[in-house]
Amino acid sequence: MNNITPEQSYSWISRFAIEHVASRSDFQTMQDFPRDVWQKMGDAGFFKIGIAPEYGGSGGGFVELAKAGEVFVRSGYNMGLALSWLYQQIIASYVISVFGTEKQRHHYLPLMARGKLIASFAVSEPKHGARPKLLSSTAVPDGHDYILEGEKTYLTNAPMADLFVFVAITGEEQKQKKFSIFLVPASSDGVIIKPKLKFDFLKPAPHGGIKLQDCRVPASAMLGEKDTAYANIVIPFSDAENVVMMGAVAGGMGAELMDAIVEINKRNIHKDQSLQYEIGAMDALLETMRSIVRDAANKLHQPERPAVPLMLVFKELAAGFQAKIANVVTRWDIQTKDRFKILQTDINVLGALQEKTLQDKQAKLGDELLHGAR
Repeated sequence: MNNITPEQSYSWISRFAIEHVASRSDFQTMQDFPRDVWQKMGDAGFFKIGIAPEYGGSGGGFVELAKAGEVFVRSGYNMGLALSWLYQQIIASYVISVFGTEKQRHHYLPLMARGKLIASFAVSEPKHGARPKLLSSTAVPDGHDYILEGEKTYLTNAPMADLFVFVAITGEEQKQKKFSIFLVPASSDGVIIKPKLKFDFLKPAPHGGIKLQDCRVPASAMLGEKDTAYANIVIPFSDAENVVMMGAVAGGMGAELMDAIVEINKRNIHKDQSLQYEIGAMDALLETMRSIVRDAANKLHQPERPAVPLMLVFKELAAGFQAKIANVVTRWDIQTKDRFKILQTDINVLGALQEKTLQDKQAKLGDELLHGAR
């Protein structure tokens, strides 16, 4: 039921988002995460997307997740809930599905496919972000176990997570830190869940932190190969998150455009040729961004990360779209709904949060070109 394949319709996602998300204006002010809607998403099949059928999923990959996110936000007018859901699916469909042992996959993925287990990717640390040179969390071997120590923050879904994908230093070579990843249940001894962070954007997605003190986990909790996690898992996860959320951003911009068109028709100014020209330009820009999302999602699994240039182009086009629609709203004195303004804020904030990472990727591309590496 509700299996996602490239040939199938995403209309069920649209219907769900209209009925259960767009109708909930309280999402932007509520203090607690809407567990009732999260459970309904699980019952509807949202958490099956990207997980293989043998683990209870409906299959698909990054392309399907990006498309599903676009439809969800375009119909539901909420970036925050999309972030919590898509972030969860990338952990399941990429991190655990690709790097987990068969035992880990069989233990966690069926629960995640039903929405019964929530995971959070624990990389960023206070004052340091996710920069590998500055990360300090450690995992020290002790017999058949590892002792984990460290503090993480700005973690999506952390306040409600059942499982943390914890990144820690496990070695050093030529003064370069080596990282491994451990699957740490939130109920483990030594796991301290920090208070939820208060953000006025991307609601109702919860963000928070954890602190691990003398947290003992078995060596079998390691995910993937020892000392290889940053290059093999952390960076690709970041790229996947950026690309899949590009789909959600395109959906948000589509919702902005439709809201503006509804108000334009109410004002009976839709026959003005200059306004038609501007609306046409935004529609063309949006369709171009959709194509970029599909292409970038297809390229995520390829070596050398060829999706990066597309991510950079999408960033520029998205900024251009936001500027154009803001100009139309102001110039034509269009009275938009609160949800339009919230979408604008969330899209702009998400872009700002990704800016530093994308700047680093852009500089790396330039460095490679200037030094003849490409």
